[in-house]
Amino acid sequence: MQNSERDEGHRWVVLGIIMMGTFMAILDASIVNVALPHMMSAFGVNRNQIEWVTTGFMLATAVAMPVVGWIVLRSGHKSLYIVSLGLFTLGSAACAFSWSYQVLLVSRIVQAVGGGAIQPVGMTIIAELFEPHERGKALGIWGTGIMIGPTLGPTLGGYLTDWFSWRTIFSVNLPIGVVTLIAALLVMDRDDPSRRKNVNFDWFGFLFLSAALISGLLALSQGQEKGWSSNYVMTCLIIATVGTVLFLGIESSIQDPLLDLSLFTHRNYSLSMVLALFRAVGLFGGIFLLPIFLENLVGYTTIRTGLLMMPGAVTIGIMMPISGKMADRYSARWLVTIGTIVTGFSFFLYANLDPLSGMTVIIGPQIIRGVGMALMMAPLMRTAINSVPRHQVATASSFLNVAQRLGGSFGIAILNTFVTDSVRKHAIRIAEHAAPQSSHFVATVHQIATFPHYLNNNLSAAAQGQLLYVKTILHKANVLGFDNGFFLGGIIVLSSIPLCLMLKSR
Repeated sequence: MQNSERDEGHRWVVLGIIMMGTFMAILDASIVNVALPHMMSAFGVNRNQIEWVTTGFMLATAVAMPVVGWIVLRSGHKSLYIVSLGLFTLGSAACAFSWSYQVLLVSRIVQAVGGGAIQPVGMTIIAELFEPHERGKALGIWGTGIMIGPTLGPTLGGYLTDWFSWRTIFSVNLPIGVVTLIAALLVMDRDDPSRRKNVNFDWFGFLFLSAALISGLLALSQGQEKGWSSNYVMTCLIIATVGTVLFLGIESSIQDPLLDLSLFTHRNYSLSMVLALFRAVGLFGGIFLLPIFLENLVGYTTIRTGLLMMPGAVTIGIMMPISGKMADRYSARWLVTIGTIVTGFSFFLYANLDPLSGMTVIIGPQIIRGVGMALMMAPLMRTAINSVPRHQVATASSFLNVAQRLGGSFGIAILNTFVTDSVRKHAIRIAEHAAPQSSHFVATVHQIATFPHYLNNNLSAAAQGQLLYVKTILHKANVLGFDNGFFLGGIIVLSSIPLCLMLKSR
């Protein structure tokens, strides 16, 4: 970065450009889900095939993130950001005009490679533009897009799909991407060639890390469907474990590693990596459970659910810059601790959520959670980046984002599995008390709670006659199961408090 970018107004314009690119990349990870049924019909594929539109994006993003540090050393910040933004925009255009399932899948991977690099290189540019004592405010503004994107994605995707076409969820990126790309080319100064380093690429480390990330994310995303003890999931977990061990072995023995393990000698960075996992549970857990509850158990549409979640997103948008500014003045230890307590408390407020709950009960905890998440996010990012030497910021931000991605998948997997198991247990318990004399009735409830698709077929004639009663029991069991899931989310978030208190104040 050249000195001209240190000028006050210029820096904030560059920050806005980075924020727009990051927001698009984060938004696109969640906007697609509601349009998957329409894509299935358009291309004539089954559910297992169409899931790769999201799974492939997730895996390609995770694999792209770790190489950002190496590319920054070789080519510079601006070059990588522009190439990443260009790939993302090009991939979005290809998705919008896909004429086959195969083209759509390849286009999503191109889009993911660009999007996966945008977030960590954006954090690196901010670290270059702003001095340590003012990074909190800058990261707070930039992080607004990271926090709001997952919340707005399903709502915007549902609106565009219902009123226009599933293709518009991709084409909406084109004008924004082109404008952001032109602005980046015109506003951002050229990279300084003297700062480029001719470092070798760690091919073995990259391959082992990619194998670990891909297999681990596949296990987390498909464990509930295929069974956590299935051969598929166990094989993925074994590959993930072996890949991680081999990766760490390679990194500790070569001259130019993909991940410099000395980063973890900085206590605040190591703690931030672990806390990123807990923070992801708070972010993605709340976004994951509440919409399903409102749509499946209350009966709200996707758009209405999104409108009900909007106050939480607005709260985060307002609080992130404030939290970042506070992080520049006060101890991150106490800000992150307070944010963790507030976020955990917001989960507990949903532990008695009911289909008849009023708007205040639904919206209130989201506002509280928004305040807590902002207090967790900005100070933690600032602490992590400020704790490492400047030349290691690119690598540090890359792996911090990998930890966030893994934490989100891990949190969703845990909560999804726990809720499913809780629903089954509550259904059996209610059925036993409702009809203790009928073992057949209890068995039917157990069968449907374990395999929900039996509601539509494969039921015996006797069970068909009891279907309405069974549905009532299952509805109540689902409510209790989701309430248990919210409670577990709060416990997971609050269990990170000892780690928050271990952060160094400065």
